[in-house]
Amino acid sequence: MSEWLSNRTPRQWLGVGLFLAGALLTCLLAYLGNTETPPAASTQALTALLGILAQGGAVWAFSGVGRADPGLAQRAVARLYRLAQHSASAREVLEDMYENEPPAALVRKQLGGLSVTLSFLEEGYIEAMEDWRTFHPQIVEEVEGRGDEQGT
Repeated sequence: MSEWLSNRTPRQWLGVGLFLAGALLTCLLAYLGNTETPPAASTQALTALLGILAQGGAVWAFSGVGRADPGLAQRAVARLYRLAQHSASAREVLEDMYENEPPAALVRKQLGGLSVTLSFLEEGYIEAMEDWRTFHPQIVEEVEGRGDEQGT
């Protein structure tokens, strides 16, 4: 439970606070309306309005949680598409080397090119993770933590 509480963003805490305020104002309105001398109608209306505003604020605060910005999602997908293209190119080179058994000098040259491609892929994967860190940092940190535990 404490881990869940520590991973909340300020906007989520605002949502929790506004939700609790709205619930408290609703309960207060119900209580005050059933007393022997209920408050004036304007006081009840103001309490109801504040409760509605608090609930609306809570909805707003929680509405952005877990939703990707379309521009960020487009950038992340474009990066992954480029990485897939480079992976396919590396696979084709390896398949060609396997099927045609080129001379050692050509193999050495092609392995140099593959090394460059693999470095590009590694950098692209790291950048793709950073795209997700912008969108959902808690998930990236959680996965990185699991990777450290698994020795990867």
